[in-house]
Amino acid sequence: MADSTIRIDTVRASRAGHTFHERWTARRILQLVFPKDTLFAVAVEGISPEEPSSPGKAAEEVADLVLYYGKGATFASCDRLETAQFKYQVDPAPETASYLKKTIEKFGDTLKGYEEQHSASEVDAKLSFSFVTNTAFAEPLWKAIEALKAGLDRPDDEAGRQFGYLDNLCRTTGVSSHRLFAMTEFRASEQNLPALSGALKRTLTDWSAGSDSTARAKLHGLKELVIGKAGPSGQSNNLIKKEDVLDALGCEPEDLFPAGTRFVPVGEVVERSQLGTVVDLVKSSSLPLFIHADGGVGKTVFIQSLASSLVGDFEVVVFDCFGGGSYRSEDQARHLPKVGLIQIVNELASRGLCDPLLPGDGDRIALTKAARKRLGQAANAVKEQSAKGGLLLILDAADNAQLEADNRKDDSFPKLLLASLDSEPIDGVKLVLTARPHRMAGVTGRSRVMPFELVPFTDEEARCLVPAFDG
Repeated sequence: MADSTIRIDTVRASRAGHTFHERWTARRILQLVFPKDTLFAVAVEGISPEEPSSPGKAAEEVADLVLYYGKGATFASCDRLETAQFKYQVDPAPETASYLKKTIEKFGDTLKGYEEQHSASEVDAKLSFSFVTNTAFAEPLWKAIEALKAGLDRPDDEAGRQFGYLDNLCRTTGVSSHRLFAMTEFRASEQNLPALSGALKRTLTDWSAGSDSTARAKLHGLKELVIGKAGPSGQSNNLIKKEDVLDALGCEPEDLFPAGTRFVPVGEVVERSQLGTVVDLVKSSSLPLFIHADGGVGKTVFIQSLASSLVGDFEVVVFDCFGGGSYRSEDQARHLPKVGLIQIVNELASRGLCDPLLPGDGDRIALTKAARKRLGQAANAVKEQSAKGGLLLILDAADNAQLEADNRKDDSFPKLLLASLDSEPIDGVKLVLTARPHRMAGVTGRSRVMPFELVPFTDEEARCLVPAFDG
């Protein structure tokens, strides 16, 4: 009977291992742009070139990646350092302790190398390891690892033999097995290459509102960044930071946050008598609340007070459509969906509440759809992670956005977002807008809202206001 086993040559197997490393790294460095932790920089194939002293040859050899957390890319300047090694099996099968031999020896030597440069307490506080593989661990190996991590006695069964093997490796290296295993994370059965590549492509597609070709171009840029840092050109320049990832994605930092708030400082704020009423309306109304008043009544200051009053009840994002008058500038276009929606979504993404939204070639429909998805993610995350009721978006001077959109024959994102929420509300998402009365209709169109008139200052409020300005 003919042997039907497919034999993979060593060159192809090695290439697959490198690709596994590259795809995993590409997914991880995306978190430099919108970190869910304090990831600061990633060194590829070795330690950071900024490190003033070497922890030894083993530390260089075992480090497929070194992840630096905090505010620096050296052991002394970072808050935490993680050395990661990858191992890929073309035909994965459950492995035993011998699979970890070289890794454990080099992790131990790395620990000792850092300890020659820094105190044991500092090493224990900062240093960690991770071993990432696509193959599975046999159950006795997992039991042995768990016992070593917990500092337990050697088990009696097959796990005990695995335990003894790993413990002896550490003793031979000259480190405590409990200490080393307590600072090491083992990630077995990680996604295989097709799944990992697909997950990376899906991530970039999810982050973009444009075409699939745009996501492919960004994917290619990320891959080339990692390959370059891992190759000869990265030998003395192997560090990846946020700006490198943005460059690979074809973005500038300001593209991700294109329209920051530009409220003019007003000094001491006098609480308005209507504030409590509006707070109650926001909480109770199923419709978006549209606050209207003539110029000079204090709409902008009022919504800042409103936002402060509701931060304990909602995750609040305030968008400043006026922008200190910059909404009229040709280079601003704060009214556009590709500006306003990206700004709002990425503010939420920077808080770890949703996927980010990268600038691209998406039209207004694609952008609105992408923004809705992220608003839903954020609202769900807020409700799951806190006692808050969801998300509150406040769009100040929405009429100015619509005015400029009309002048340029463009779409205004406040009107688009309002129409979208009117057609299909998002659970846990509330919307508040402001405008002058005669401009409201231009923003609302056919959408349903709850109008609320902000009245001028009462005599008592005015008396409180005069000393505030005089002081």
